[in-house]
Amino acid sequence: MKKKIVHIITRFINGGAEENTLITCNYSAKKGDKVYLVTGKEIDKEIISKLNSKIKVIKINNLIREIDFIKDLKAMYKIFKFLKFINPDIVHTHESKAGAIGRLAAFFSKTKIIIHTVHILPFLNVNFLKKVFYIFIERSLSKITNKYICVSQGMLKESLKYNVGFKKQYQIVHSGFNIKKFKNAIKNLKILKKNNINRKAKIILMLGAFEERKRHVQLIKVFLRLTKIHNNIVLLLVGSGKLFHKIKKNVNELRLSKKILFTGFKNDPENYIALSDICLMYSIREGLPRVVPQYISGGKPVITSDLPGINEIIKNNVNGYIVDMFKPNELYSKLNLLLLDSKILKKLSLGAKKTNTSKWSIDQMPIKIDQIYCKLLK
Repeated sequence: MKKKIVHIITRFINGGAEENTLITCNYSAKKGDKVYLVTGKEIDKEIISKLNSKIKVIKINNLIREIDFIKDLKAMYKIFKFLKFINPDIVHTHESKAGAIGRLAAFFSKTKIIIHTVHILPFLNVNFLKKVFYIFIERSLSKITNKYICVSQGMLKESLKYNVGFKKQYQIVHSGFNIKKFKNAIKNLKILKKNNINRKAKIILMLGAFEERKRHVQLIKVFLRLTKIHNNIVLLLVGSGKLFHKIKKNVNELRLSKKILFTGFKNDPENYIALSDICLMYSIREGLPRVVPQYISGGKPVITSDLPGINEIIKNNVNGYIVDMFKPNELYSKLNLLLLDSKILKKLSLGAKKTNTSKWSIDQMPIKIDQIYCKLLK
């Protein structure tokens, strides 16, 4: 069955939601479906170049992450007109803002099937007023959503906990990546040399965009304390984003530029994981980011904040530690323990290598999503 599918996402940069959308779009286009990608003005040239040439990209300049009612209405009207014109079989939205605007535009244009992927819940760990507002919006939108795709069991549980739709509307499809690439990666000494890292240094790695919710600032404060008792340690921050230069300036002011290294965005995260001794995910809001199973696939112990879905892969004292994101002393304590005790570090590394990450296979994800499309169109 050939389908006409429109994906709507707030921005198309280097990130988990964007990677999922890219994989899904390319799979559908390869199958012969007519695929359109509607996105805002934040577009990364490198990731957009990976799209199948048959996919048509529609840029909506007023589609932005921030709440701006005038721009939001303009964006919704443009998407509505586009959907009216092409009359798609399916509208599949991603991320909170595009999820709200896109689903409303699809509803008013009388699109048959409306799907939303829950990559992240907007009402997690925000102030009370925002929480009430976001829950109201999501509950209202659930009435026009045919199917929710959750990236983790935790996302599903949290959504139902706040009465966003009904269980029958939900299906779990884990984010996909090339598992073999991470399992087979080996330590590349050229990267150490390029970044002036001592071969004997203990490397703490965090992959992720430089955004407030990723909490680089809080991590750096913890790392600063660790440098007082550990000489030969390095914090390697891989990623790009709006706060990149601000945080780098902060590190320079703290005179930590030789201890905290910034690589920018890298297309080969598996090589940086292979170099590291300990991997981190310290975000305040996530779904179940693919970076965590990527760390585990690379055989590295992970210290992560306690977010919905994380316990699907991280088991305390087996392959890592789950810490309270609002208690920096917990992060400090676990990092210090692994830096001091090589036996525990080795035990957790072995636990990571033994962890089954097959449900995050890049081959499974788009197939499962296509099956959802076909079932809804019957």
